[in-house]
Amino acid sequence: MRIISNQSKRWLAAVLILFAVQMDGVFAQKGVDSSYIAVTGKSYTPNFDKVSPKFEQYIEQNALSIEQKSKDYYTVSYSLVMSKTQFAELKAKLDEWRCETISINETTKFIPQEKSNIRAEIQKLESSIHDRDKQLLTAEDNSWTKQHLQGLNETDREKIRDYEKELREMDGKMGTVSVDISLMRELTTPNETQKIKFVNMPGFEYSVFMPENPKAGISANCYNGYMLKYLFTRGKSFVTVGAFKAVDVPSSDLQMYSDIFNFSFGQDFYSRHLGRGGRKFLNLYSGYNVGYMACTGEESTLHNFYVSPAIGIELFKNNFMLFDTKVNYILPFVKNLNMRGLQFAASLNFVF
Repeated sequence: MRIISNQSKRWLAAVLILFAVQMDGVFAQKGVDSSYIAVTGKSYTPNFDKVSPKFEQYIEQNALSIEQKSKDYYTVSYSLVMSKTQFAELKAKLDEWRCETISINETTKFIPQEKSNIRAEIQKLESSIHDRDKQLLTAEDNSWTKQHLQGLNETDREKIRDYEKELREMDGKMGTVSVDISLMRELTTPNETQKIKFVNMPGFEYSVFMPENPKAGISANCYNGYMLKYLFTRGKSFVTVGAFKAVDVPSSDLQMYSDIFNFSFGQDFYSRHLGRGGRKFLNLYSGYNVGYMACTGEESTLHNFYVSPAIGIELFKNNFMLFDTKVNYILPFVKNLNMRGLQFAASLNFVF
């Protein structure tokens, strides 16, 4: 019996791969739908407890294939396979159930190309295993090198099995839509079971405070401020600590407050109608600050508390940083007429 060499086996494998790719191309040319659509989406609803059972009922009634499912108090997530018609119906149902879309990403994937890529990866893994098998022939028994090479081979064989399973399942995806969707609960008020999601994002803020009615002996026309800003929940909840310095204080005015030490706590909220802060760019939000100001001049001191409504725009954010701008209107409790005014701020925070 003639023994086929390993080199011949690799050539044969390459020929079979080429033949399979060509056959996939033939099917595509004959009008066979050789692609599928991969969809990733996030949506939220204030009627989560009503919509979630309707969602499950829709899946059962349409006999949709469930590849994966997870559910907790806040979110239910599905990995589904459906037809393009069923996907269009599902989008219509989400609108009917008044679910707001945060993000959706649709990608068309061509199965012949996907198969070709997977087979190429399998061939690379088999080549690596073959090379290690040669090294194992000369490795000492029970040595670390031998155990390490055997471990790498077993890992690669497991990857090959996963790839082969993916190849077997890929033909069943032709003409379908593979959907990963998360339906989230809209929380408009705190509740006793709600979990606060903490973050650790220190940063800094530059502010300009402009009193609306500056007055000699009390307030200057403009103050520059430098703050440390610390975000500690995804809400967003934060604290700021820093100081304002008056830009122009007449040397003869010993009563005017030239320095303002500031401490505040604040929260920002995203609009449910503008994406709930899910975008990387230009997320509009509103919020508030409550704080304390210690105002000092050459011969004067004032302790003041204030509240300030705010509106802002997150210019950019990702998993590692946040850059935003906002406008506050400071309303102090003492000497309100001459100490109230607009505060313009820009801040930069990093995940630590």
